[in-house]
Amino acid sequence: MSSGDFASATRWTERQIQRLAWAVLLLSFTACVALAVLIPWQVITYLRTSYIGTPARAAALTGILRLEHPGGEPVAVPPGNPYPRLREGDLLVTDAQSQGLAMFAAPSGPGQELAMVQIYPNTQIEVRRARYPRFGISPEPARLVFYIRSGRARITRLESPREVELIVQTPHGQAMVLAGTLAVEVQNDRADFTVRAGQARVQGSTQVQELRSDQRARIGLDGRVEGPLGAGRSMLPDLFGAPLPERSVEEPVPPNQWAIFTFVKQPGESKGNVVPTVEAGRQALSITRSGFDHAQTGVFIVLNQDVRDFRSLQLHISLKILFQDVAVCGVVGTECPLMIRLEYKDFNGNDRQWLQGFYAVGEITPQTPGSCLPQVCPPPLNPHIRVPLGEWYTFDSGNLMEILRAAGAPPVTLTRLRIYASGHNYSVMFSELELIGEE
Repeated sequence: MSSGDFASATRWTERQIQRLAWAVLLLSFTACVALAVLIPWQVITYLRTSYIGTPARAAALTGILRLEHPGGEPVAVPPGNPYPRLREGDLLVTDAQSQGLAMFAAPSGPGQELAMVQIYPNTQIEVRRARYPRFGISPEPARLVFYIRSGRARITRLESPREVELIVQTPHGQAMVLAGTLAVEVQNDRADFTVRAGQARVQGSTQVQELRSDQRARIGLDGRVEGPLGAGRSMLPDLFGAPLPERSVEEPVPPNQWAIFTFVKQPGESKGNVVPTVEAGRQALSITRSGFDHAQTGVFIVLNQDVRDFRSLQLHISLKILFQDVAVCGVVGTECPLMIRLEYKDFNGNDRQWLQGFYAVGEITPQTPGSCLPQVCPPPLNPHIRVPLGEWYTFDSGNLMEILRAAGAPPVTLTRLRIYASGHNYSVMFSELELIGEE
């Protein structure tokens, strides 16, 4: 074949050139459209779904809180020295003498807490997920997932501008905290989920059960959900939402109505202030006072509740001491910056009381005793509890029916409950006040 014949055979026709041009044009257009769609879509997806770690800290309330990092050395967290960098994968462990508290916050800064986890003795809880949307325009929720291997914990979902997906997992099943507080207890053969306030959704292997306040569900080894079951009932009306009148504790007050009370040793001195507030997403009551001589400032409620057939009675409270000027609880043990006084009558009609004090400053000495002196307070004499200054502390009384029965003074009728600050100068807050009775 001559060179002229070869050139003639390979010469493209006009139609072929047009086809090639159209193919190039269509491919270019398709690529342009794809890039015009995919690039914004990828950017929007990144803005929506990109997460960062949720700032979290862990603190020991009593004893030593053990913190285990994946692949790292364990850390001992003592009271008063919170660990500030809790991360996904960390395991929090308490022994029989220790309790802990973990707080999870928004990255925007302090005061934007999302959730609080109270860790009771002999408990292991793992932080499986703690994430917050990277960008404020993201509609995605903050995501918190905790895995309780064993023991007991109390998880509170706090008020937050950002939606929070809060899930508590156990070896038997899981629960989503939709609002309020969920108490979880994990044993070898079961897990109990109790809603103390709010709402939760408990999920087993095949069932889902909605729970509301004072309801409980149980998941056994077979993954089956039992419930809703009884969980005891709250004996106190809401304290943090209603206006509070000021009354004398000796003045007749309708039952189940909270009121403010004050006492000053020197007339004309400041009586102090009781003010509802919101602290880190939780409703609380603030008690403050500045003066020279002794005073008491707080709230009380008349109960008149027959409890002779109760098998369980437990008091729960979260508190924070911001300032006190009297060391420990004063020279006779009655000037704690926060005190709980539950008054009742025994089987003989005698007036009795259960008193618990909390302090944050000072050391126990003969001049500043560790409990109220017996010549001032009747038994049982509970030791005052030291709490970290400026940190939230959660207290659970245990079963008061058993405690007071063991002390030889079981209650028949609860008459009055007081929560108050005592001393000269003090600033305290408390929240999550509950008195749970179970017949």
